[in-house]
Amino acid sequence: MEDFNMITIENISKKDLLMILQALEYTGEHTSIQAFVDLKDELIQQLTDLSEVNEDDLMTMMQS
Repeated sequence: MEDFNMITIENISKKDLLMILQALEYTGEHTSIQAFVDLKDELIQQLTDLSEVNEDDLMTMMQS
C-alpha cells in the first residue's frame, strides 16, 4: 500500500463534491462537532482559490 499525504479531487464529479460538502455541513450542525464545519469551510476556500470565483458563484456552479 502506498503512503500518501495529499489527495486530489480531479476525478470527483461536481454532484459528488457538492454532496460531500453538504454532508459535512449537516453533520457539523447536527453533532456540534466543529471539525466537520471547519473541513467544509477549508474545502470551499481551496475550491474558490483554485477557480477564482466567490463562494456563492462556486456553489451555483456546483448545483448546475
